[in-house]
Amino acid sequence: MLPDLRPVWADTPDAVRRAASACAAAGRFALDTEADSLHSYFHKVCLIQVSAANQHTVIDPLPLLASDLDPLWRVVANPAVTVVMHGADYDVRILDRDYSACIGRLEDTQIMAQLLGEDRTGLAFLLEREFEIELDKRHQRADWGARPLATELVAYAAADTAFLLELAGRLRERLEALGRWGWAIEECARLTTVRHEEAAPDPLDFERVKGARALRGRARDRFHELYCWRDEEARRLDLPPFKVLGNRPMLELAASPPVGPAELARVPGLGPRFARRWGAEVSRRLEHPRGAPQHQRGEHVSPPSVAERRRLQRLAEVRDEIAARLGLQGGLICPRAMLQAIAAAPGAGAALDAAGLSGWRRELLGSSFEAALSEAI
Repeated sequence: MLPDLRPVWADTPDAVRRAASACAAAGRFALDTEADSLHSYFHKVCLIQVSAANQHTVIDPLPLLASDLDPLWRVVANPAVTVVMHGADYDVRILDRDYSACIGRLEDTQIMAQLLGEDRTGLAFLLEREFEIELDKRHQRADWGARPLATELVAYAAADTAFLLELAGRLRERLEALGRWGWAIEECARLTTVRHEEAAPDPLDFERVKGARALRGRARDRFHELYCWRDEEARRLDLPPFKVLGNRPMLELAASPPVGPAELARVPGLGPRFARRWGAEVSRRLEHPRGAPQHQRGEHVSPPSVAERRRLQRLAEVRDEIAARLGLQGGLICPRAMLQAIAAAPGAGAALDAAGLSGWRRELLGSSFEAALSEAI
């Protein structure tokens, strides 16, 4: 059960300025955002929560101009002020996209928990374990863009930042005891450099749906047609695509197309309402699908040589041995893509440089990797 946090609802420029001033005066504050990605196609920041010196503010950006939030973003960007977040990767990107906001100094409690070797690093789990505070899981899929927002949702949103400062303090103490606090500083600093990038259109994006790659011929064409239609309709209605047509019924329609809207209504996951609204258009698309794009015959990529595969295997063994000794996940201390880059590059030290192995990872793994590469040559 949550304690009574009594969060302040801020939906005016003056209220934002007061919250920003409190954060600046504290020199250290917690920050989180809530977006409506489960309820809209063009998802946006719907709430901004800040906690500083036991003052909890939930900012509503929807009625505000983007410039009204500038006082807060100036504090966030100040490297003399510490911003504590949890799992900040998405927040960093969406704040850059919507407000060109960047963080000057970050402590991410999820990164800290990972570097402690925690198996579970979600905020709800950590709050329950550390403070015996249980968050209501019913609110995880809430529509944060709805207004007015229910009182219990405002309290739930405030809880995402209310305990972060103390949580970060506890995790830091444990990291310092293990000599890993410097690792956390480095990882958090790297995260502050992340920026939003629009993904380039991919004509084969439809194949990312589980089961789509198994389709052949006309079934593949029909699935591609439905996938494109679903995206068009979702954009038009500003709905997430799954709220127009789910992946599972879309696969079934492509593999075994029904004859007409009436039969379409009997497909599991659709029903009469879907058939009335979209039946005619979906039936037309299924009957006359455009050809799905094919994989292009690009330049032939040579498979890794025997020597390269041997180096990769040895590097993975060394990494996993070190990770196990530290109680950490192997992918955390050196992702597989980095291992592959090291194995593919010539030489030892030069290979580590080319793959970007630096900082605490270089200090932890460098000499062992160089020895492994020498052995595997």
